[in-house]
Amino acid sequence: MMQFLKRVLTKKKGVTILEGLIALGLLALVAAGTFGVLLSVARKSGAPDIREEMVLAVERANDQLQMYSSGIVSGMTNSKLYEQYANGMCGGSLIPAEVQVLDSSPMSIGSHNIKCMLPPLCDYSNSTFTYTVREASFTTHNYGASNMVTDYASAFPTKGRQVTFNITCNGFTL
Repeated sequence: MMQFLKRVLTKKKGVTILEGLIALGLLALVAAGTFGVLLSVARKSGAPDIREEMVLAVERANDQLQMYSSGIVSGMTNSKLYEQYANGMCGGSLIPAEVQVLDSSPMSIGSHNIKCMLPPLCDYSNSTFTYTVREASFTTHNYGASNMVTDYASAFPTKGRQVTFNITCNGFTL
């Protein structure tokens, strides 16, 4: 048997059909794996998906809403705000009329429409973007001059406002 294998391996001039099929099969496996990896990389490096856009819209709205919450603390009125934000986040003159919403008190208790802040890939006809403000109680501690908690034992309740964002974009809800 060994002599037969030795003779076959040393005297052949081509490939058998079986060897060719095995080589083609291995080549197909390697090519499919490489193609799969390339597709995965292309998908990850492409444009952001709808969920990422929705998260960015909520972060942007939260950042802008902080401007109004600081106004509550310092007593600033909306008339002192930049004109673009004086009538709420969607009430400025640069906002398109079909999504413009005048809101003279953006931090008042209740639901507020901010549809103008939807990501561009959202269809306005079946997408919504709102936030709800409600009263909430928080527990706070005493802080020293270095902004470090000085006394954990004397926690006291404080009233504040809690904001919850609701966004639906093309049927996806975040």
